[in-house]
Amino acid sequence: MKLTARDFRPTPCQKKSEPNMGTLSQRAKAIGMPVGTLKTRIKKLMDSGIERERAIEIALSRPVGPQGRPRKPTHR
Repeated sequence: MKLTARDFRPTPCQKKSEPNMGTLSQRAKAIGMPVGTLKTRIKKLMDSGIERERAIEIALSRPVGPQGRPRKPTHR
């Protein structure tokens, strides 16, 4: 079977979607924190009576700790 130029149509390049400036997902990505972690931190701070903008600042300033269950030390 002979292939013609019509068979070699270029595929459209897909752009990776970037989060909009100022959104929680963009802020979380900038510091390397999962979005869910950031949202949970903000919710806990807001439940304790802190306003939303201040809660976002506090949540972003705290470092991201290790996630998951810690490994058992190996003794030999």
